[in-house]
Amino acid sequence: MAKLQVVASRPLSGKTTVATALAQGLARGQGRVRLVRVGEGVAADEDAATFAGFAFASSPGRPLSPDQVPSPRNETVIIEADAGETQAGIAAILVVRGGMSEADQTFAAALGARLIGTIATAVAPGAIEAVARDLTNAGLRPLALIAEDRTLAAPCVAEIRDALGARVLYEAENDREVVEDVLIAPVYADPARPHFRRFESKAVLAPFNKTDLHLAAIESQAACLVITGGQEPSPYVLDRAQHGTTTVLLADKETLETLASLSDVWQTSRFRGERKLAAAVAHLEGRVDFASLRRKIESP
Repeated sequence: MAKLQVVASRPLSGKTTVATALAQGLARGQGRVRLVRVGEGVAADEDAATFAGFAFASSPGRPLSPDQVPSPRNETVIIEADAGETQAGIAAILVVRGGMSEADQTFAAALGARLIGTIATAVAPGAIEAVARDLTNAGLRPLALIAEDRTLAAPCVAEIRDALGARVLYEAENDREVVEDVLIAPVYADPARPHFRRFESKAVLAPFNKTDLHLAAIESQAACLVITGGQEPSPYVLDRAQHGTTTVLLADKETLETLASLSDVWQTSRFRGERKLAAAVAHLEGRVDFASLRRKIESP
């Protein structure tokens, strides 16, 4: 049928988010969709693995070079490229983060007639009208604006582990589970239990010597428990973890320092998992006319 490339002038603009949400929207129209990541490096590897995890689209599960991208056969091929890269002759959607930059304008100019629209991500709620106006005035054809979203910005367990340089004491095989809230455990366990249960997708930080709080976090099905202070907890904690769904991490720093070490992870988290997909699709529903988009792809 046709090819569509999702491009951006800079990394972490939201290309993977947009490509996946568009793929599901096109697939819902009973069309066959293939998701392809073109490029190389760790980010390309992770994005390709993410694409392969969704059942609504086919994907090779590994990055391809531009000349390896298959020709469409009764399907729409959606291609995500490395930041700043584009392929000649293929219709494109430009993704911008927060608002339009000079680099975005330059990149859009290079795309020329291949640019069929722009989608802005992580737009501050109070800036939505201004961003839409700027994109329109610059001729960048805004298709949709995705407001700042706590789920889309949330890191996964593996990203929290890596940001802290933490040691894994127990692996619950939930590396890709999204963590929307980071909680500092209170002083006592009794108030902790109802407090923890208020949050569905969470990480809990607690000092190494607070066994009762560790157990409360595991009982509340926290995605991960981060034990702070650099000393291992009671063996009873790890024994209990083996019967739950909580990954247990050990951080060298004290609790407040550990929390500070996570300050940037919300800016660099990558798209992955069903929870983020649902959030992205919700932002595009009612904003993107997928039937019209399909026609534009087929006749750029």
